[in-house]
Amino acid sequence: MSKLDKFLEWFNDGRESEYDKILKVFQTTRRFLQTVIKFGEKDEIDISYIPDKEWKNDNELFDFIAENGFLQGIGYDDLEDTVKNYYLLWMMTKDTNSALKYICDNILTDVVIRDDGYWLRLRDRDELSEFFAKSSRRSDYDVQDIAKQVLGEDGLDYERYWDTTDDVYRDVIEELDEKNIQTLANYILGSIGNIDLNTNDYNSDFFEELAQIQARDGVFQITQDNVMSLIKDEDAMNELMNGKDLSDLKSDLYSIHSNAYNSSYENMIYGQVMEGLKEYFSSPIDEVAKQVGEKTKYTPYIKIRDFYSNVLAFIENNLGMGYSDSILEYFGSYTGMMGQLFQEDVYEPIDFRIDDYPDYREVDKAINDYFGDYI
Repeated sequence: MSKLDKFLEWFNDGRESEYDKILKVFQTTRRFLQTVIKFGEKDEIDISYIPDKEWKNDNELFDFIAENGFLQGIGYDDLEDTVKNYYLLWMMTKDTNSALKYICDNILTDVVIRDDGYWLRLRDRDELSEFFAKSSRRSDYDVQDIAKQVLGEDGLDYERYWDTTDDVYRDVIEELDEKNIQTLANYILGSIGNIDLNTNDYNSDFFEELAQIQARDGVFQITQDNVMSLIKDEDAMNELMNGKDLSDLKSDLYSIHSNAYNSSYENMIYGQVMEGLKEYFSSPIDEVAKQVGEKTKYTPYIKIRDFYSNVLAFIENNLGMGYSDSILEYFGSYTGMMGQLFQEDVYEPIDFRIDDYPDYREVDKAINDYFGDYI
């Protein structure tokens, strides 16, 4: 047995203590491999037996191995798990696009390459909830569960707010725009307009003054000329709504406010979920239609903001690891890979605080949007 044969035996033994004997003689793995090349023994080398510390000590070791034929006939799947991430890192260094294409085609098969970048193909939209924090540090809410509801088919499930106002005049009527004020005026005229009303049935000074203006003793009418003044008088309007004259209007105004408040609350949470997705994605969800027989199937896609950096982070975080979950094929999906990076604190999952109340400006806008549907 030649001296080189003994070194090859130590090399293929796989124990680091034996490998250290090689390094005592050759100092570096590269010098040892140069000797192996010189004596035509490349076929005796399994690069999986190179210890992790040697890959870390020599960033260009994979270049040397590839350039000198040690990878001939060997692909990613042929390597030991401890070497696979070094191999992918080398691939990405040499040709990033080709490396990412290989990963998309063979490992993370839920990522599709389009002309403008890398897109995640989803099973369902609510799969994106896995990018959100399971337990929020900003509120008592389960943000991931809320995101799953918002992104799911059934929408947000929560206990609606019913008693959203105790003053529909101030919270609804005073927030109406000109168009809806006119709609309200028309409603009032259609309900109690141009008919004789007796001041003895009312306490508001507005009605007494109206009777005097109209020069009718104790009798007045709500007309086109004075309906706008009526609407501006809070006491008069409340008296009409609290009595039998405009009680239906009061009920409708409560419904308008409740629905405006709740829809604004839902929209606020939906907006927070969609805004949160921008941390890792750079497009709206794209529903791609495909005809399957007589049915049309829709598959959701969303553009990944920085696929390269995400994959690189996983590879670098798991270099030399021998655990099953340290290689990409263990997960087989971008979503699974990112879940692991969240778990290992390489990235932070999406988190946000849910406010207790919707923005009053959004509530006011919704009131005006809904008003014409009720009145």
